Amino acid sequence: METITVHNSSRRSWLVVALGGLLMMAAIDLLVWNQVVAGLAERIYQGEEVLEARERVWAGIMAATGIMLAVWGVTSGIRWRPALTVGPDGISIALRGPFRPLDSLPWEEIDQVFPQPVSDGGSLLPSLTIVLRTPDPRRHLPIDPWGARWAEGRILRVLASDWSLRAEAVSAVSNHYLELVAQSAPPADHE
Repeated sequence: METITVHNSSRRSWLVVALGGLLMMAAIDLLVWNQVVAGLAERIYQGEEVLEARERVWAGIMAATGIMLAVWGVTSGIRWRPALTVGPDGISIALRGPFRPLDSLPWEEIDQVFPQPVSDGGSLLPSLTIVLRTPDPRRHLPIDPWGARWAEGRILRVLASDWSLRAEAVSAVSNHYLELVAQSAPPADHE
């Protein structure tokens, strides 16, 4: 089998770009055009509204936030980086953040892989549960992983709600590799 690559959906990135654009347009309106704000002020206060210094500060904050959101959204939308890869060497997961290198888990360190929903604020989110063999897997993995949660000592639940592939498909391919590794392992010596 070959390597499968799972990406995060770019939908969220483009929504962030749209939000950043709206904030920048609102800031420009406050600072330059004064059409929307003046129209609202005229309806609310029945008179002319003069732009105060504090409103210019808020407009600056909105513009800076809008620019940051737009740049982040465009960068993450264009740079479609994998969230997870499954291949002959193991599973690699983005546990340190969206722009950091993937963390590798070789098949020898993995005991089980299966899909399991995770409760988050009253709703169930799809996730991929990875049970590791090592007693202390956190020594080389992040304590507070990005897009995942530790459950008990050696169970890692990776949130899959935004993936391009379903957690069930990733689990099926992972279990195929686990079976291949188990078959190729030398038999244990019994004395």
